Amino acid sequence: MSFVLFLIIVFLASFSSFPHLPGGKLHMATHAEGKLNNKLFPQLVDVTAEAGINFKHTHGGAGERYYVETMGSGCAFLDYDNDGDLDIYLVNGAPLPGYPVAKAPKNVLYQNQGEGTFRDVTIPAGVGDASYGIGCAVADYDNDGFVDIYLTNFGPNVLFHNNGDGTFSDVTGTAKVGDDKWGASAAFLDYDNDGDLDLYVVNYVNFTIANHIKCGQGSRGIRTHSHPDVYDGVADVFYRNNGDGTFTDVTEKSGIYNPSGKGLGVVCGDIDNDGDQDIYVANDKTPNFLFRNNSDGTFSEMGLLAGVGYNEDGVGEAGMGVDLGDYAWRWLPGYFCY
Repeated sequence: MSFVLFLIIVFLASFSSFPHLPGGKLHMATHAEGKLNNKLFPQLVDVTAEAGINFKHTHGGAGERYYVETMGSGCAFLDYDNDGDLDIYLVNGAPLPGYPVAKAPKNVLYQNQGEGTFRDVTIPAGVGDASYGIGCAVADYDNDGFVDIYLTNFGPNVLFHNNGDGTFSDVTGTAKVGDDKWGASAAFLDYDNDGDLDLYVVNYVNFTIANHIKCGQGSRGIRTHSHPDVYDGVADVFYRNNGDGTFTDVTEKSGIYNPSGKGLGVVCGDIDNDGDQDIYVANDKTPNFLFRNNSDGTFSEMGLLAGVGYNEDGVGEAGMGVDLGDYAWRWLPGYFCY
């Protein structure tokens, strides 16, 4: 599924090459019978096997229908070795109680060979991490010229520092970014314009194996996964980069703290063109958040006033992912949330 996501991203990115046509509209030529002209769109071919990608995601379930099983895991493109080619990092799940597995699955790093194929370099790079992974974010947080990896897990998150020699080191403890909630996704941004990247971590719900709620029809032997409504939301975490390899939790100080959200996706961008980065969080079954940067180290939650907190019926949607782009060529960003 992760590689399918990759194909979708490539497909969407291809639209950036279309010209800005009069009236800000994209005029698509069609055949007489109403079919789209394929010359306008890229033709996607599944090259997973030929590329050497044999990754298989594991949800770790064993029939207990733990809620975490319902979530897939993320992936990222990054040029970790600075050779000009994008490599692929794929996040995996982990065995849950009762899952019969001799060897725990791990995340996988594929190095781009520059010829359309990839090589598994997970072990020498040291980025396997056998935790139950959910998402990841990649960026050069310490400005040393090499891209680092941050993992959001069902359990303690992990920060891998790129050593610049093809290997990574787990610096979670030193950097102080090991939040242990159910982390869903994360984003790097420079919210205070000081030249280094800060870190926003999205947390989902207060589910643990210990507080697992069994759902279904027990009398008929039918087990189902629970609904997000049965678990409370968990506050996201916002870290300020200190510029020395460490971070400080500024969640409450910055005005980000809000325990009502059940976040799954996050995107950052300057939505009001005032020169600083704002934050939008897609929440599941609860109102989405739009944190407007006040340019003084604090944020104001503007989701309701901006019209992006609820749907047209005034109901919080099941937001699971989000992206940001100027879809109407107005030099103003718009949100796409699903």
